[in-house]
Amino acid sequence: MCVIPINNKQDNSVSLKTMKKHTISLLLLIAPITLLASVRDSLSRADAPLVNVLNDSNGAAGPFVIDTVVSVDTALQIGEIGPLENYAVCVSHELVHFELNKLPVTEEMFTYHTSTRNFEVPMEYNTLVKTQIDYFGTRWQPKLKEMLSKSKYFFPLYEQILSENDMPLEIKYLSIIESGLNPFAGSRVGAVGAWQFMPATGKMFDLEISSIVDERRSLEKSTRAACKYLKQMHSQYGDWLVALASYNCGPGNVRKAMRRSGRKDFWGMYSYLPRETQNYVPKFIAMTYMMNFHDAFGITPAPIADSLYRMEQVFCEEDLDFETIAAKIGVNKERLLKCNPEMKTTEIPFDGKGYVLFVPEGTSHLFYEHQQDIQSISVIRKEEKRIAEANRPKIVYHYVRSGESLILIARRHGVTVSQLKYWNGIRGSTIYAKQRLKINRG
Repeated sequence: MCVIPINNKQDNSVSLKTMKKHTISLLLLIAPITLLASVRDSLSRADAPLVNVLNDSNGAAGPFVIDTVVSVDTALQIGEIGPLENYAVCVSHELVHFELNKLPVTEEMFTYHTSTRNFEVPMEYNTLVKTQIDYFGTRWQPKLKEMLSKSKYFFPLYEQILSENDMPLEIKYLSIIESGLNPFAGSRVGAVGAWQFMPATGKMFDLEISSIVDERRSLEKSTRAACKYLKQMHSQYGDWLVALASYNCGPGNVRKAMRRSGRKDFWGMYSYLPRETQNYVPKFIAMTYMMNFHDAFGITPAPIADSLYRMEQVFCEEDLDFETIAAKIGVNKERLLKCNPEMKTTEIPFDGKGYVLFVPEGTSHLFYEHQQDIQSISVIRKEEKRIAEANRPKIVYHYVRSGESLILIARRHGVTVSQLKYWNGIRGSTIYAKQRLKINRG
């Protein structure tokens, strides 16, 4: 992560010249000169500032131009720069280019980097992992930069739930592999949500799926379900990498690979796992590495429309109307639905205990200010919906029998021939045996 000193109440005792000196020295030890030159070139061009606007601790904004690279680890090792909160994270859409689309990562560098974190999932380096590191750092770099920015809105919840379940915090990176931190993500085979649960598996772990709600899209509920699943698999296999493999291909395929290979570790059974799973675990290791050490290669977070992820909670009592809430807090119903991914319609899935609804940041006070109006209007709209439903024509179907005519069918059902033709798009008078005719009953 690139950092920039912020001039606040604390005085920085280290000059920019000293910081550059220490930074360049350390970079020369861990990366080829060519990388340093390319990163400095992309980050320090005076005619194309990397950072457009950064806010200081007092909320003021101003432009910054970066002419050196300082990683978080580097800053901490220098020791003289001061607390990390005195620095602003630089963000940019600009990409760092690497020769031959390969990052200068060696086994020694990988081992050193990962040793500085308290990872519980084994971080093993091999050519498979290196291939994925190169992919995420080059062709996937724009998306990686987006993940670096989005993660600060997703990971606090993930970390809380992982901690509650006494699980490795790095499991949070699995959600990037699964969905790119997208609760609305859906696969061609029917997996849905940030953790990509199939319908049967979701229901197995108590996620409700109905016409109005899909809890696979709930960040909290699906994360808890993913933790439950992975914890069960880890208890069964005693190996986090095997548990991850099982999450991808299912325990049945893992057991089959174990029998065929005679091994119980992931790398030992690797060749006997489905191809997608063979890539799945190396992707997880590579993603964990890049999300933690992207700054060592000059890769920075990208600016995003973070208003989409800044939300507040309000408590809705039973029978409140969704569209009325949206109108009173000043947003359209589509925007409010995006704040509540588990909802498939504007019908709030009350369960007798009320419902916690997410609203855009800065609008919760409007909900409580207009709560009485929302309740009154909701009562009226509920009655209007009940009346409309009662008056809605009931549709029945008649299957034409041999010898029947439109006149005979119309008389039998108490309607006119013209109505029959209109409801079924019939222009003439010809009908056929076994033809299905729609009939509206008032």
